[in-house]
Amino acid sequence: MSIPAHGPDIPIRFFEVEVLAGGVTILNRVSVSIGAGAPTVLIGANGSGKTTFLRAAMGLIPPSRGSITWGGRETAPPTRRAILFQRPVMLRRSVAGNVGYALAVASVPRDQREWRTDELLSLVGLAGLQARPARRLSGGEQQRLALAGRS
Repeated sequence: MSIPAHGPDIPIRFFEVEVLAGGVTILNRVSVSIGAGAPTVLIGANGSGKTTFLRAAMGLIPPSRGSITWGGRETAPPTRRAILFQRPVMLRRSVAGNVGYALAVASVPRDQREWRTDELLSLVGLAGLQARPARRLSGGEQQRLALAGRS
């Protein structure tokens, strides 16, 4: 599977975005446009709002004020995009069990899950690790497993 580096979802624009939580302002009137080209780097101290910014961009939390658009559309983020945090959540299951669970939640028919799991694990370089406990993978392997579960 390949996803083009840019397309109709670019640019991503924040206009005067505020995010409040428990009476605390986490993002305060953020306006930024992220376009195609060189990578965009988000840098800041612990607690400065980087994760909140990304969660808002992906539609995981709504802005309290302002707007976020993808390719000029003020709708939910594209469904073929994903966000992967540094420490993904691993279920107390095998590698294959984690992917199988994600496929079940995504309504993939039961008779297709095993071959699809194998295909996804191969795509992320984890073929042959189906039976390993997911929580015993290295940090990088856990991130690749999380990507497989979102594909």
